[in-house]
Amino acid sequence: MCKSCGQEPYNTRLESLFCSGDCFRDAVDNAPGLIEYPEDHPIYKRVSALFTKSWLHPSVSPKKVKAIYMIVLTSDLHSSYMDYLNEVEYREDFESQGLPKGNESERWHGTTRECLIGDHSNTQFCQSLDCSLCGILQDSYSLDFYQGKTGWGRFGRGIYTTGTSSKADTYSVNNNSSKWKAVILNKVVIGNGASVTLNLPKLTAPPPGYDSVLGEPMKTGHLNYDERSARGISSSGQSVGNSKWPGASQLRKYNFVTNHSFGECMLLVFLHSHHFPLIGPE
Repeated sequence: MCKSCGQEPYNTRLESLFCSGDCFRDAVDNAPGLIEYPEDHPIYKRVSALFTKSWLHPSVSPKKVKAIYMIVLTSDLHSSYMDYLNEVEYREDFESQGLPKGNESERWHGTTRECLIGDHSNTQFCQSLDCSLCGILQDSYSLDFYQGKTGWGRFGRGIYTTGTSSKADTYSVNNNSSKWKAVILNKVVIGNGASVTLNLPKLTAPPPGYDSVLGEPMKTGHLNYDERSARGISSSGQSVGNSKWPGASQLRKYNFVTNHSFGECMLLVFLHSHHFPLIGPE
């Protein structure tokens, strides 16, 4: 049933959680927030399969997805992201090249979780300043925390994501008693990405003419798994460079144009709402 009114079935054709545009707007009016996907929902199945497929670390078996939540963004954050997406597309015309608008891509991100949000259908944000996950879920990413748990940025100052779920998992840290870890699946505007294979920790922005930095794994390089670093304007609307990054992970310590293993080794995945169809027929 619709996650807003609870009266009508959600729109299966659009793979939405809502039955109508009005119900979606009601959810946005109460944003930021989290809505749990049922296990039989097409989005749950697709994202769960994507997580398993993109798990590339051979020494650790893929974790089982325990729960998936939609992150309902405020209208300001969503509009900010879409404005940047359209700006990059207008400039580069990726769709004419057979690519997604803005060269948009789905990327994983892992960060620190102080509370138990996501456990047992808990959707209440905590107020701890040390909970990177809740900070990101409510306000998006901040470049102030780009060095994260490692104390540095491989490609300098930026927001980091990865197409490798197992790499994001290594950055997911629980400072709590939970047996589950959490990662965020983000939509990222890659735009015109500059490919690099070596560490460039002194970068403060992508090279001129580029929107992001793409860390490519090579035998002669410094990376075993890919990374993406975006800079510019965060989805909170803060100017940070010449690229923009809205997320769907949990972090105040993001990888560059981007946990822990407990008991059952299950996983909580959070998805930003602008990644997927949200509204039903008007």
